[in-house]
This record gives sequence, C-alpha cells and structure tokens, in this order.
Amino acid sequence: MIDWLYTFPELLLLILPVTTLVLLMVVLPRLIHRIPWLTPSDGNTDFVLRMQATLFTMTSLVLTFTLVQADINFRQADNLVSSEAAKIDQLDRLLTRYGDESARDVRPLLHAYARSIVEKEWPAMLKDKGDPETGKAFAPISRRILTINPTNSRETLILGEMLKALDTIADARASRLNMITIALPPIYWIVVCFAICMLLFVSSTIQQTPFRTTVLAAQAAVVGAFLGFVFTMDQPFKGETAIGPDAIVQVLARMEARTE
Repeated sequence: MIDWLYTFPELLLLILPVTTLVLLMVVLPRLIHRIPWLTPSDGNTDFVLRMQATLFTMTSLVLTFTLVQADINFRQADNLVSSEAAKIDQLDRLLTRYGDESARDVRPLLHAYARSIVEKEWPAMLKDKGDPETGKAFAPISRRILTINPTNSRETLILGEMLKALDTIADARASRLNMITIALPPIYWIVVCFAICMLLFVSSTIQQTPFRTTVLAAQAAVVGAFLGFVFTMDQPFKGETAIGPDAIVQVLARMEARTE
C-alpha cells in the first residue's frame, strides 16, 4: 500500500479517484470506439448496458462490504486504545488507594510510561512499528509492583487488582501494536482495480450520447467516492481522522492531577 498518500488531506483522497474515474469515463469511449470490432451500435449497446449494470452492482457491493469491514477495524482499534487508557487510569487509582510508600513510588513510573506512549510510541506507530523505549519503560512498573508486600486483607485485595490491571495493560499494548499492521491485503486492491478497469472498459463500449456520458460519469464518480473512502478508512492509525492518543492524554492529565 502507498502509505505516503495518507499525508494528503482526506478530502483530496476522495476527490482524486472521483476525478480520475470521471475523466476516464469521458475520454475512454472516444479511444475505444476507434477500434473496429468495438464500434458501438444499437444492438450491442442494449446487451452491454445489461452487462454494465451487473458489473457496477458487483463492484459497488464489494466496495461497500469492504468499507463495513474497514469501519469495524477502525472501531476495534479505537476501543483498544480507550480500554488501554482506562486500565492505566485504574492502575494509577489502585496505586493511590494502596496507601503505602512502595505503591506510591510506582506512580511516577506509570506516568512516564503513559507519556512515552503519547510522545514516542505514537509517532513510531505511523511507521508501522512500536517504540522499544516504551516497552522498556513498562518493565520497572511490573518489577516494582511484584515487590509490594501486603500486610492486611485490604492491601492483598488491592494488590490482586493491580496485578490484573498490569496484565491487561500489557495485553492492550500488544493488541494495539498488532492493529497498526491491520490493512486490506495488496491482492484486494489489485482485484478491485481490475474490476473498476473492466467496468470502465465495458461502459466505454456503449454508444455515447450527452445524456449517457453524463450518467456514466456520475456512476464512475460514485465508484471513485467509495474507493477513496475505503482507502481513507483502511488503516486506523493513519490519515486525518486517524485514531490518536487522545484517550491516553486525557488519562495522563487525570493521573497528574490525582492527589494522594
């Protein structure tokens, strides 16, 4: 996938395929009609119109189903980030409630880990990788919590919840890093581009009138809009509407404002 396209405004990513397909729909018929065996007539135009409608329906359905899947992936990634932020916040609350110096000393480490996610790991995720320093920042949190020795049932209960939150945070980070590589496979784009090319080719063999050219150009614009929309939604952590670390930033602010 051409990831550098995600640096462009999303409106441009929608307009570009729409404009390209509309121009092709206007220009291609003039070229294809010069081929002797593809010269349109009333007889073959009626046949081609039926074929063209089927191709358009199939192509649109594929793009629609793909858009639904891309939206599911986007929401799943967004939920992962929100869940990770919530667990970090929960662990900080538990450390605060524990009421012991050994637990309070872990909080700065947790704050540093959350800041590392925002400042270091998120930029690295735009390059389809995690940040090793962020992973290292999590290790001392685990070690320090494991050294806490509860002295009563209340502390034992809180420590158990902290250990659960610790495991959940580690799992959430792993899941988030796995999601950065979630994208439609290259073979999908090859098949879709082939289907669109065939749709344009078949549409270009229809006997043209100003009315038909306008309608076919509008049809091509719809396909181009679907194509651009699928592309912008394909990778949840890239583009203008990409998932950002906002949830973690908000949690970090609450953590820093939280008093003993």
